[in-house]
Order: sequence, then structure tokens, then C-alpha cells
Amino acid sequence: MLADQDVPSGVDIAMQLRRAQLRKQMACETALAEVGVTLPQWGMLYAVAAEPDSSTHALALFIGQSDQSAGAVVARLEQRGLLERRPGVGKAILHRLTAEGEELVRRCDTIVEQVMTQLLDGLPDRSRRALQISLQSIAEAALPT
Repeated sequence: MLADQDVPSGVDIAMQLRRAQLRKQMACETALAEVGVTLPQWGMLYAVAAEPDSSTHALALFIGQSDQSAGAVVARLEQRGLLERRPGVGKAILHRLTAEGEELVRRCDTIVEQVMTQLLDGLPDRSRRALQISLQSIAEAALPT
């Protein structure tokens, strides 16, 4: 429902974000399955590529998962030989992609880019930039203080 003057309510926006996320998730999961990777696994590979030598906790925050879920994904990726873990300061475990992991994340990035290009096809560049800024603002506002 729209409130006065066609300004969407927070509830309306929350539902649209949820619907868009689910549809993006389904499209990416289907495409990534062709190379044997799930969306959470690609997210972790992407995070490790972007932030090598990060702790599991830092990677979990980066991709928006719990520490426990991130740890399970990391363990599966390590078993597949896609990333390496090594001790950090204190109890921290640091992560880095293997050569095979680097190759796979590049393939997955290409797949996700193709999916997103198709999903965003109707949006002009200006709208894409505005969407990115808006989503970043929402993500930052939702961080714990």
C-alpha cells in the first residue's frame, strides 16, 4: 500500500527488497550451480578475494552471515581446496584463496555479472548508481551501533 502522495512506506520498501532479493538469489543460485557453487560459497570466495587475510568474523560481517554460517562455508571451501586458513593473532583464523579458488571466483564473478546484467537491464546507468547508493545507505544504517 502507498501512503499519501505516493511515497512508499517502509513496509512497502521492505517487501520490495525482499522480493528482489529472492528473485536475485534464485537466478544466481541456478547459474552458479553450473560450476558447482552455491550463492553463500560464492559470497565467501568474493569476500576472501576482496579482503584476503581476514578473520572468519570479518568475512561474516562482509557477506552478512552469522559467524557460525560463515565458518561452515569456509570449512567446505577449504575441503574443496579453494581457500587456505592460517592462524592469526589470538584465536583469529585468517583466510586466503588458493590458485584454484582465485580461478573459480573469477568464473563465478562473470556468472553473477551476467545474471545481474539481465536483471538490471531496464535500469539506466543513473538509476543503477542511485540504487547502489541507496542500498549502501540502508546497509550502513542497519549496522549495529
